[in-house]
Amino acid sequence: MVETAGLDQMQYKNDAERYGAIAKLLHWSMALLIITLIILGIWMGELPLGLDKVWYYNLHKSLGLIVLALALTRLVWRFLSPPPPPLSGQPVLEKLAAHAVHLALYAAFILQPLIGIAHSGASGYPIVFFNHYSLPSIIEANKELADLLAASHFYIGWGIAALVLLHAGAALKHHFLDKDTVLLRMMPFGKPRS
Repeated sequence: MVETAGLDQMQYKNDAERYGAIAKLLHWSMALLIITLIILGIWMGELPLGLDKVWYYNLHKSLGLIVLALALTRLVWRFLSPPPPPLSGQPVLEKLAAHAVHLALYAAFILQPLIGIAHSGASGYPIVFFNHYSLPSIIEANKELADLLAASHFYIGWGIAALVLLHAGAALKHHFLDKDTVLLRMMPFGKPRS
């Protein structure tokens, strides 16, 4: 049997101890995108009307579509390669809280872009994916619906920010206070300590 240097140590799928390369890539890509979208969403709302504001809104919408695609991909991958089980000895309430936060994040990462898509249509504005491809509108312009969707998008956005902080805080708590491997098994490089 011929060994290929480095490839034999690459773990693509999740196992009982840690997440595989695909889950890590999806997780950290989405983390970067979500943080970018939160910052961009807050910042662009303050911009004066003009071409710059339109450009940043299109960027926000384009990144939101990528988040939707990645969230759906993550769900499929989670089915194909189940995540590692919770650590043994972890309190039951902590396991339930972690599960609830993960479910809420997945739901929000799918719901938020869908609300954004609907809001664009109800507002009468197209979604132009990275300023090159205009997506067809799924909803006719409707000011009352647009206002409701805008409010929903706003509050879910702040909910996502809170969930992300809670998720990151819990991971840091596991690493620095509990000194367990919860954070390490999702880190892009390296193996959890034994």
